Amino acid sequence: MDSDPSILVSVIVLLISLLLAVMFTLTEYSLIRSRQSALRAIQKDQKKPSKKVDLALHMTKHLNEYLSTAQTGITLTSLIIGWLGEDSASKFLENSGIFSFLGGQTEDVVASIVGILVFTFVHAVFTDLVPKNIAIDEPVKVLLNIARPVSFFHVLFFPLIWLFDRTAAAISNLLGFKTATDEDIYSPNEIISLTKTSAQAIDSEVDEEDASFMQRAFEMNDKVASDVMVDRTSMSVVDVDETIADALLLYLEEQYSRFPVTADNDKDKIIGYAYNYDIVRQARIDDKAKISTIMRDIVSVPENMKVPDVMEEMSAHRVPMAIVIDEYGGTSGIITDKDVYEELFGNLRDEQDDEDDEMIKKLGDDTYQIVGKISLYDLEDFFNTKISQFDEDDAVTLAGFIQNNYPEMRKGDTVAVENDDYKFEITANDYEDAYIKFFTVKKTEKEHKSDEDSEEKNNDEE
Repeated sequence: MDSDPSILVSVIVLLISLLLAVMFTLTEYSLIRSRQSALRAIQKDQKKPSKKVDLALHMTKHLNEYLSTAQTGITLTSLIIGWLGEDSASKFLENSGIFSFLGGQTEDVVASIVGILVFTFVHAVFTDLVPKNIAIDEPVKVLLNIARPVSFFHVLFFPLIWLFDRTAAAISNLLGFKTATDEDIYSPNEIISLTKTSAQAIDSEVDEEDASFMQRAFEMNDKVASDVMVDRTSMSVVDVDETIADALLLYLEEQYSRFPVTADNDKDKIIGYAYNYDIVRQARIDDKAKISTIMRDIVSVPENMKVPDVMEEMSAHRVPMAIVIDEYGGTSGIITDKDVYEELFGNLRDEQDDEDDEMIKKLGDDTYQIVGKISLYDLEDFFNTKISQFDEDDAVTLAGFIQNNYPEMRKGDTVAVENDDYKFEITANDYEDAYIKFFTVKKTEKEHKSDEDSEEKNNDEE
């Protein structure tokens, strides 16, 4: 077997290219998987700032640039491996005489094919799959170990990277696509999806309660005051001209901690609120005094104000309650700090809450007792569905929707709303003062349209 110095040189260049390809693959996946928060935590634990950690943080902050470095390196090393690998393998196989029994051109062709297969296997397994698995398993550790050499190649490849990025951006813009930036962030839905996936993972620091809390937080940002308020029909109020004794009786009966104060017994003229502690304390001093003596200031917010903004407004004025005003200037309802907290933490039951106040109570299979004051938003959220009839109506609550669309409905009457997937039969459980407090809702899955069409066709034929 003749020795060929060129084979040795090619093998050395190939080994170097393979090692560099491994490094660039590690770079790509470790950059994508490493979190800045994890790197900051490592830096915080250091006795003195680590330049290596700072460099890794810099790389994650300029993700596109360093991903381009990795991709450029992978492309160049792949070209070198493909260029030299097949030729070196072919020469080695020819010189070894393994396929000499084939003779002539057949030996050369077979040696070339085997060489391509061998280096395809080596390239795929050792420079892509294995490094990828390592980087995904320990992204931060890998990134810290390769940060310095990658930084060197980033400088070395910079002219090529600049040219590639500008060309790619121009072509993307020409095709009508937005160019990705380092500031691109996850959408709320993506964050919720990632959180839920993380909660389901074994040994995860995120549990399902965390995921649920995060989902409620994002949903709260989309809600407005009218979605979470107590509507005016459910409000218990006290008039400014009533006495402390009257207010005390109302408190003992209703057990609310605060009552809006009206003028002229008109819910559209709310001028403040009375606190139960003030009512009880003043009753011991002079229960004949007017409510105006203990009345506190209240703020007003429009129906379409976002819930976080409502909370900010209440906090700025140091009040726990706000009046929600409709487009005509009348009172639509009230919103309290507890209503907002329940949007984040779920139903918060205190010692004054009645079990009958539970918004939704399961009665049986797909059958529920639901209070009339539940918002249509929360009702859709509970059943995880959308009902177009709700969107087309101005009502905020289920009772309001029924009043608007089925004003003749009385106790025992049933109406139905539906979408493509489900039918909801809504039955009134009571009727008092033109208001329905409780409904029974039965959910049934709809038949497919194809089945209905075939039945109609059969009926027509008969």
